[in-house]
Amino acid sequence: MTTPTNPSRSYGSSSAGSAKETAKKAGLLNKLRYKFYNTLQRGPFALIGWLFLGSAVLSIPFTIYLNFDADGIEGTGKKPLPDTAFVTLWGVLGKGNFPSNMWEGRVFGLGLTIASLLTGGAMFAFITASTSKKIADLRKGKGPVVEKDHIMILGWGPQVYSILQQLDVANENNPGAVVIVAPVPIDTMNEELESRVGKLKHTKIVTRSLDPSNPKILSDMNIAAARSVIVLASAKGGVPSAVTGVLAVLANLPVDAKTVVVADINDLSASDALMRSTAGRVVTVQTQQLIAQVTAHACRQPGLAAIYLDLLDFEGNEIYYAPAGLSAGHMFGEALLGYSGASLIGIRRSDGTVMLAPPMNTVISNDDFVIAIAEDDDRIVWSAPHPEFDSVTAKVAIGAAPKLPPIQTLVLGWNPMGREVLKEINDFATPGSATLILAQTTKVTADDLKDLGSPNMQVVTRPTDGGYNDIASALPGTQFDQVIIFGYRGKTSTSEADAASLLSLLSVHSLKQSGAFGSGRARIIAEILDSNNVELARVVAVEDLVVSDRLASLMMTQLSQSPHLSQIFGQLFGPGGVYLNAKPISYYLPEGQATFAQLVAAGRARGEVVIGYRDNEVDAGLTSGIYLNPAKDSSFIAKGTDQAIVIGPVE
Repeated sequence: MTTPTNPSRSYGSSSAGSAKETAKKAGLLNKLRYKFYNTLQRGPFALIGWLFLGSAVLSIPFTIYLNFDADGIEGTGKKPLPDTAFVTLWGVLGKGNFPSNMWEGRVFGLGLTIASLLTGGAMFAFITASTSKKIADLRKGKGPVVEKDHIMILGWGPQVYSILQQLDVANENNPGAVVIVAPVPIDTMNEELESRVGKLKHTKIVTRSLDPSNPKILSDMNIAAARSVIVLASAKGGVPSAVTGVLAVLANLPVDAKTVVVADINDLSASDALMRSTAGRVVTVQTQQLIAQVTAHACRQPGLAAIYLDLLDFEGNEIYYAPAGLSAGHMFGEALLGYSGASLIGIRRSDGTVMLAPPMNTVISNDDFVIAIAEDDDRIVWSAPHPEFDSVTAKVAIGAAPKLPPIQTLVLGWNPMGREVLKEINDFATPGSATLILAQTTKVTADDLKDLGSPNMQVVTRPTDGGYNDIASALPGTQFDQVIIFGYRGKTSTSEADAASLLSLLSVHSLKQSGAFGSGRARIIAEILDSNNVELARVVAVEDLVVSDRLASLMMTQLSQSPHLSQIFGQLFGPGGVYLNAKPISYYLPEGQATFAQLVAAGRARGEVVIGYRDNEVDAGLTSGIYLNPAKDSSFIAKGTDQAIVIGPVE
C-alpha cells in the first residue's frame, strides 16, 4: 500500500513555524509596550507609578512655558524652576488651579484641568477601584491570617460542625482559634456555621474562601504557626484531594515542626505511604473503614455505636497516658482495681509498644506508661490493690457464652462501605446466615454487589425503587433479625442520601409496628451521613444510629489534640483480637445490687477490661444510659437488659 501525499497539506507542521522564516526584530515601540504590559502585571502600585510618571511628563510643557514667561501668568514675575515644576505637577494631578482675570492664566488653567482629567482623575479612580476590590476580597475571605497556635481545617463537609463543637469543649480551659480554608463561598460557610454551630464560647472561627491545596495560600494562612492541621477529603476530589492537601501542608512546615497533621485518607495504600514517608508526622484516618467497623460491631452488639460516640467525644472521660509510678511491679490484673478514679485499659512499653487489655499477669515496669480512661490526667492516681476482690468470678466464662443462631439480615440501600460491613459480619456469622440486599439500580451497579457471600452467609440482591411496597414484599417467608439501612454515599448528595435513608427508616418502622417482621424481632441499624438529621431519625424507634460525619469528626478531632492516641485507636477500631464490646451483664454478675469494682473484678476473671456499663432502660438520647469510668465504689442495680462495656476478644 502506498502512502498518499498531498503537497497542499502540512499535517500540522506549519503550526510550529517555518525553519526558513527569519525572526522579526521587535522595534523600540514594541519593546516599550512589552515592558509596560509586564509592569502592569505587578499590581496596582505599578499602575499608580505609571500614572504619576505620565502626570510628570504632561507637566513638562507647562513648566517650560512658565519658566520662559518672564512676567508670569499673573504679571507677578517668574518663580524659581523647582517651584514652577511643583505647581504645574500639582495642577496636573488635579490638586491646584490658576485662578486669573487674564486670558493667559485662564487658558493655562484650562490646559492644566484637561491634563489633570487625563492623569490625576485616572489615578484616583484607579486607587478607589483598587481599594474597593481589596475590601471586597477581604469580605470574601481572601485576606491573610495572623493567628498563632491555632487549629486549621482544610476542606469543607458535614464533619466540620462536629469538629468545631468538640474543639470548643476541648478549649474550655484554654480558648483558641480555628481557621477554615475551603473553596466554598465565604457567605455560604458563615451562614452554615451560624445555623449549625452557633456562637462558640471558647473558640474563635476564621473562614477563608481559598484553595487549600495551594502551598502559597497556606503560607499566607500562617500554617507554620498552627498547632495542628485537619485535612478533609473533598466530596469530588476524594483521596487525591486529601493527599494534595497534605503535601501542600508539608511544603510549608519545617522538618522539625511540632504541628500535627491529621488527614482523612480513605485508601489503605495511600494512608500507609503517607504515614511511612513522613515518619509519623502525618496521622491518617480511614473514615469509611472506621464507620464500617462501627456499623458491623453495632450489628453484632446492640448499643455499641452510641458507646463509641461517648468514648470519642471530649465531654466527660477521655483516654490518657500517665507514668506507671506506684503501679510498677504489680500485675496488670491487680492494677485494674488500683486506680479509684480511672479505668485502666492498657500499658505502653518504653519502646513505644502499645498493649490494650494485655494478659492479666503482665507485669508493669518502672519505665512503662499506663493507659487509662479518666475525666482528666490528674485523676490517674494509684491508690492500692484490692485483694478482697480476688475471689470474684464471672457467671459465664470467656468462650462459654451460648453460640448465636444463624442471623437473617435485610439491607436497604448501598455504598462502598457496605462491603466492609458484610465482611465484618461474615467473620463472626454462624453458618446458615443469610442477607437480602434491596438497592436502587439507578444508584448501584451489578458490579457493586458482586462476590459478597461467604461459606457462613448467603447474600441475595434484589432491585428496588426504595418504596414501602418493595420493602413489604420482601418480608413474607423470612424472619429478619436485623435491618441495616445504608445511605447512597457518593452516588448523590448527602441531603438526598439521608432523605432516602429516613424514608426507608419510616417504612421499616411502620412495618415493624404492624408485626410484619414478627414479634419482638428486627433490630434497626441506620447510617446517617449528616448529624443534623439525627433528631429526625430518632423520631422512630431505632436501636443504633451510626452517625457517619460525627464519628469521623470525633476521631480526627481527638487525634488533632492527642496524636499519640493513634496506636490505641488503631487497635480498638482496626482488625485484631482486641475490640470494644457491649456484652450482657448477665455474663458477669447476677441481677441485683452491685458495685462497679465487682463488675471490673468479674471482667478480670474473664480476661477482659471492663470500662463501664449501660442501662438500656434509659431512653433520653443517643448516648443515654452509658456510664463510662464510674467510681469503683459506686453501686448500681444490675438488670438483665444491662450491658457491660469491655475491651477484649469478641465472642
